[in-house]
Amino acid sequence: MLAPALPAPASRLLDSFPLIRSRSADEARQRVGDVFSPHRLELRGDSRGLDVRHNRVALGQSAINVLHYGAEVEIDPGERGDFYLVQLPLSGHAQVRSGGDEVAVDEAVLSVLRPRVPSRMRWSRDCTMLLLQAPSRLVHGHVGLGEPPRMALARRRQEPQVAAWCQALLDLTRNIDCFGAQWLAHPSAVAAIEGFLLTAFSCLLTEPGPAPASASARAPADARSLRRAKDYIHAHLDRPLVLADIARQACVSPRTLELVFKRHGEASPLAYARHQRLNAAHAALRALAREGRSASVTDVALAHGFVHLGRFSAQYRAQFGCLPSQTLNAPAALAA
Repeated sequence: MLAPALPAPASRLLDSFPLIRSRSADEARQRVGDVFSPHRLELRGDSRGLDVRHNRVALGQSAINVLHYGAEVEIDPGERGDFYLVQLPLSGHAQVRSGGDEVAVDEAVLSVLRPRVPSRMRWSRDCTMLLLQAPSRLVHGHVGLGEPPRMALARRRQEPQVAAWCQALLDLTRNIDCFGAQWLAHPSAVAAIEGFLLTAFSCLLTEPGPAPASASARAPADARSLRRAKDYIHAHLDRPLVLADIARQACVSPRTLELVFKRHGEASPLAYARHQRLNAAHAALRALAREGRSASVTDVALAHGFVHLGRFSAQYRAQFGCLPSQTLNAPAALAA
């Protein structure tokens, strides 16, 4: 019996998407700077271990990066470009300064660098960073704020909401490393993955609740918001929507939209959207079974924005009482 394979070193994560391999500090500075921001790179201590590995996969406008230098380095980009950068150390540690703040990050603490804020970092020789890069305009639109969001420089990764996102990001990155070609072949899957990645920025924000209003005064506005939200959801059944996008189309804040759905006896906006996407997937599977056309459950799931097939099957069974494969393979008479 074969022994189980040992997990790959952190620096090898996303090796299926190599971007930079170099032992030259000058080459690394220039090529890494082309991806992020022009910067000054200084080697500290013993530089003989310098072995730069930069892996990167683009997902829509965002990107997941894994970067390892193999030597202690100081990185000084000055005023960075117009993008946010979430830094999760997979191994080692780093000292990060941004604006007037300074934090130590390691496997228990992540950092978030804001756009156009002077920053400086010192990475240990064993430091490997998982980096989520997203343009500021995309982030601001996702969180549904007109003004640039205010974020803490660092968050502890054991906070439940942060921990859940970090674990899911690691699982997703490993999945892309193994099956990236399959995911990237489906635009709806890429959009779903990017939408999930951007939830990091929502969980780092605190949004004030809406001002109270009387039931009679808010009823017409609630009805308009509910109609706009549902119209937007039904027009986009091929993708998993994020709450901020639905709320923006409904012309209210995400928190207000959740309250509107609740006041009308509805599930949450995202639960309603998932229910409708499952209905659409169910209809598609029945049509395929009725017409005898060749297709797979995976194709139908991805076409409706479900990228986690096990979760799709469980949600489908909970809603329809059978597995999606049973619907697809049903006799034509039953599928009619």
